[in-house]
Order: sequence, then structure tokens, then C-alpha cells
Amino acid sequence: MKKIFLYISLISIIASCADFLDITPDGRMSLEDVFTNEIQTEAYLNTVYASIPSYFNNYAGWSFLAGMTDEAEDAEVGNNLQGVTTSWIIGSLTPSFNPLAQAGSWSPAGGQDRYSTFWAGIRDANVFLHYAPNVTFADEDRKARIIAEAKILRAFFYFELVKQFGAMPIITEPFDPAFDYTQLTRPQFQDCIDFIATECAAVISEGKLPMRITLESERGRFTLAVAHMVKSEALLYNASPLWNPTNDAKKWSDAAQASKEALNALTTGDQYMLYENYEAYFLTASDITESPRDKETIFEIKTGALPLSTVGLPSKQGSWMIGATPSQELVDSYDMATTGEPAILGYRDEDHLDPIINSTSGYNPNNPYSNRDPRFYATVWYNGAEYDNINGKIHIVETFIGGADQMIKSPPNRINTHTGYYLRKFVDPKLSINQNSSALFKKYRLAELYLNFAEAENEVNGPNADVYNAIDMVRNRVGMPNLPAGLDQEKMRERIRRERRVELAWEEHRFWDVRRWKILHETDKLVTGMEIRSTGEDPGSGVISVPNPSFESGTNGWTFYIGADVVPIDGHTSEHVVLMSDGGHIFTQIGGLQPNTKYEVSALMVVQQGSGFLGIREYGDGANESSVQVLPEDGLERQQVEFTTGPTATSAVIYSWWPGGSQGMVDDFEMKKAGSTGSGGLDPSNFTYTRFVTGTKRNAWQDKFLIFPIPITDVSNIPDFLINQNPGW
Repeated sequence: MKKIFLYISLISIIASCADFLDITPDGRMSLEDVFTNEIQTEAYLNTVYASIPSYFNNYAGWSFLAGMTDEAEDAEVGNNLQGVTTSWIIGSLTPSFNPLAQAGSWSPAGGQDRYSTFWAGIRDANVFLHYAPNVTFADEDRKARIIAEAKILRAFFYFELVKQFGAMPIITEPFDPAFDYTQLTRPQFQDCIDFIATECAAVISEGKLPMRITLESERGRFTLAVAHMVKSEALLYNASPLWNPTNDAKKWSDAAQASKEALNALTTGDQYMLYENYEAYFLTASDITESPRDKETIFEIKTGALPLSTVGLPSKQGSWMIGATPSQELVDSYDMATTGEPAILGYRDEDHLDPIINSTSGYNPNNPYSNRDPRFYATVWYNGAEYDNINGKIHIVETFIGGADQMIKSPPNRINTHTGYYLRKFVDPKLSINQNSSALFKKYRLAELYLNFAEAENEVNGPNADVYNAIDMVRNRVGMPNLPAGLDQEKMRERIRRERRVELAWEEHRFWDVRRWKILHETDKLVTGMEIRSTGEDPGSGVISVPNPSFESGTNGWTFYIGADVVPIDGHTSEHVVLMSDGGHIFTQIGGLQPNTKYEVSALMVVQQGSGFLGIREYGDGANESSVQVLPEDGLERQQVEFTTGPTATSAVIYSWWPGGSQGMVDDFEMKKAGSTGSGGLDPSNFTYTRFVTGTKRNAWQDKFLIFPIPITDVSNIPDFLINQNPGW
């Protein structure tokens, strides 16, 4: 066989002793030369790992795959006529043009050309597996481990390839340069799944991989848990309607068994557990130690931080594009928190403008964001949501027309939502707009495994206790009630699909789920949004105006006594604060209050020494004064006092007083009616809510897009591909 030459860096090879995943082979030598020692052999494995895509928002133009589904509408639609999302939703996919594979200067990954990327990974894995077994290693267990990694990498690439393009030739050896590609034939999808499942099962049985990574230097390596996940996903897809048109029960049984075995293996001894805080889980990278706090993540893409300048809010200085924004359909999919019942059961019309409201759920269309599944609040910024800031100042999201974050339906506009919502998931509001989030894309996590099992088990044995337990595990993690007893198989199927949509939102599952379920024609014809308008009342009528609340105008509107002074400050929510010490006292009178009404006064306070008081007086209830004492251990926090005005009171005095020997700071006073914060300080009764169809209706929903066509370059080289171009259509 002719020698194949490649470049390998000797510096990189030496550095591989510290962390071989950071090695890129370089320098001219043949493959036979590369696989002569263990250091160079391990270094070559990095070539295989390099074909794992970056996923996340790294499609051309910083796009999310969510924008190509009914989860979202991309704000680039109408602005960038050649953009990946625009091209996709108008139905531009052909064998010679794949919108998702577009490269772009905005994308650090240069697009997501999965076809060539995954074949490259398979090729490199085959090279590694051809040569590595013959290399002498001082530690045979280490050799066995990296060979097992290469096998799972190859299985991973094959599954990611076939779930998009359908069955592909199964190649397990490096191609000879003289190989006749016209001899290749397209197998059945089942053949590919059998190969993937067998490879995974063999690696699991050998047990040469660790169950999880415990060393930071090994972040990004494959484990036994990954092998279980690849097998679980592959068999689940194989059992799904797209690839199981006769609804063969054995396929579902195989899928259920694989997921059950995976759950047993991963959760034994609490090696893997659901993370306790769903919202916080998506804001950071996983911690890799012997006893990690994050025991849910199975595999995380180790590169690709999320730039907040592309997913922030228009009211946040520095935003320049908003990316994909959640659809009304996604919002409608969240159950009610108290009852655990779906709020919206479906739609009476094709345009989704007439929702079928579940009358027993507790949903109120005039207060649509109240009492929803906690995962809604962790995923979506909505009108009235509280967007935190780094020093505790709260920004109230205003998506109503005329608000600071208002929806603007029509382009040219790329920094305002086109749906009335913004992405919350993965976005840490405590970071400034010019900072990158440390959040990384979680390719595999334990919650998906529970959902995989529940789906397959329900299709085999109906909604038995195991199905309920798996779904309730995921729901209970966020405090949602158990599913109701007595669901039949069809109703349980509907609830499982809803649960996947909610739990895995924005994690690139919806795009593939609606294809394998063959419901793409039902889900992707259009997406809708919510237009919110003020009824004429002050949208924030629950909020009472406080004069000069952040003291940016010095002492104006306030009375200051000795020991209180307005001083400049850096790195704070505003440019000035009030420095308080030794009897310092400030106060101001607030008018326009309503008698017999409960109000809340709050301020940002920090005590350095002694204590400080935030209070209210002269509000006519007899006691005439209420206050809260703040101590140093409270740290920098927003402190709050409640009071109820007397029968005739229309004013009150708010103040801050610091006893002798005390020192600290106070800033950012706020006052509002008690209870008005139920919708983030914006009273929902002061708005109207109108659904609308965003942009233009889509035609990427057609059945021909259930799977992707093989690129025309391969079709022209392999005649069988032309004959069997798309067996899933």
C-alpha cells in the first residue's frame, strides 16, 4: 500500500505528555512513522476528536439550530437574506446546497458541514484503529482505553451522520488510495444501527473506559457513560416512526432495554444524578473532580463559549444581534406549576392563533406567565421578567410595544425580539454584555436518558410504573407535580414528547425529534409570537416613582443629615451611592399613594460596620413606622420593608438611618404596590396579549426534508447513492 503523508509537530508530541487532547500532529512523516510509539499514537487520537462539531450557536452567522425549528424565530430572518436560517425555512435544501453547512465569517466553527466532518472523523478513527493495536505501550490498560475511545468516537460519528443523511456504507478500514468508490452501496438503516450498537456494547462489556472523567486535563474525553448514550440514542431513533414504519415492537424493546441498562449503570452508587438547580445548570461548564457537584453532564463540548453580545437584550448596552428568540409554541408547551397540567392543549386553527386552553389547568390568558413550570422561567425572558445584574440591581424586561426591550416584528432589525420573548437558557444575567458566558453545550446529560427510556418503554409496555417514574424524576427535579395517574399509551406519548420539548429546549433535540416522529409537517409550517400592548394605564402602575432613586442628581429630592454623603463609585449599578456613617440619615416624602393599600420599599444596602436601617414612617396606620435592620453578614443585598397605608393616608416618608459607629452604603431605592412583582413589577392586567404569525410561513416542513439528501459530489462518484438517494422519503 502506498504511504500516506501528513504533518506532525514534534513540539505537540512532547506536549502530549501533559494533555494529549491539546496536541495537533504536525511535521512531515508517514502514517507508519506516526504509529511507532505510544506518545505519537495518543497524539493522533486528537485528530479523531477534532471532528466533534461545536454545535450550540456556531452555525453560520452565530445561529442556533433552534431557529430552524418551531422552538424559535431567528431575528436574522428578513435581515440576512442568505443567512442559514432564512435559507432553511424557505426550503433551500438540495443535494448541492445545505443551508446548515454554510460557512460564515461570524462563526468560529466556519459553519457546520456535518457530512464531510463526520466522514473525516470516521476516516481518522479507522486509521487509528488500524495502526494503534500494533503499537507497544508500557501500560496496556492505557492502550486499551484509547482504542475503546476511538471505537466510540467512530460509532458516534456514524450515528450523527446517519441520523441526518440516512444509512451510509459501513467502513472499518482505511481506504487504499486506489480504492474504487463506485463499488460502495448504501445499506439499510438497520445495518448501521446494528454496527453502532454492537460497537458500543463491546466497549461497555470490555470496561476499559472510566464511567466519568475526574481529571480536568482529560476534559472532553469519551467515557463508558458516552458509550451508553450513543447506544441509547441510536436504538431510540431506529425504533422511531421514520425508521420503523411497521412499528416493529422489537426495535422499541431493544431501545428500552439499552436505556434501562444505561440508567442502571450510571446511577448505581449515585455516579450520575440530576443537578439540583435546572436554571444554574446551564450557566457554567461542568466541574470535573473526584466528587463533582455536577453529576448530570455525561459529555460536554469543551469549546464554544456563548457571547452575550449576541443573546442579550436590546436594553443592555453593547448588544448587536439577538439571535433566535423563543416562539409562542415553545411558551405554550410549559405546564402549570400548581396543577402540573398543560396550559394549552393545541390549536383550533392552522395559524395557531386560537389556542385550546385547558380549563382545569389554572392558566389565565390575561396573566399568561404566572405559575408556569419553573423551566419556563429558566429558559425564557418574558414581559415583566426580572433580569438580574452583577450588583443586585434588577432590570424588568419590557417586551411590550414601546418598552425598553420591545418586540419589533419587521426587519431591518436584529437586536429586538421578533416573537415577544428572549432566550434565558445559557444566559447568565450577572455577566456584562461584553463578557463571554462560561456555559458550554451539553451534548449528553442524564435527563435525556430518563426521557429516552420513558419513550421506548411506553411504546413497548404502555404507561407502566417505570415510565411514570422516569418522567417524574425529571419533573420533580424542578418541583413539578407527578404526571396524573391513568394515562393511556397515547396520552402518555403526548406527555413524553411535551416533556422532551420542555426539558431539552434549545439543546438540538427538537430539530431531530420531529423528523424521527414524522410530525415535521405538523410542527414547522410556522411559528407565532405574542404582541403585548398597554391598555392605556401606566404599564408599571404598580411602581411608585421615587425621586432621584440612584442619587445620580446628588441629593436632589432628599433631605440629608450629617453622616450621609453622595459619593462616586466604580463597578456598581450606578455611578454614585450614598455613604452612610455615625448617625447618617436621609429621607424623602412620597405622595400619590392609595389608602388601605400595601406597598413595598426596597434599597440596595451593604453594611461595613455596625448596622443600617431601611424604613417607612408617617403612613397613617397607628404604628406609623416600619423598618428592617441590616447587618454586615447580610452582604450586598436588596433589602425590603412592607407597610399598609392608613384609611385616609396618601403619602409616606421613606428613609435610611445609620446609628453611631456604623458605616455602609445605600442606593437604588424602589417602591411599588405589594404583589405587583408577581409579573416582575409590570401589572399583567394593564396589557393586552395578541398572538400573531411571525415573518412568513415556512416551506421547510415538506416530507422531503425528513432526512437530508446526500451531497451531489458523492452521488456523482457512487452510482448507488443516486439510485438510493433518500430511502427515508
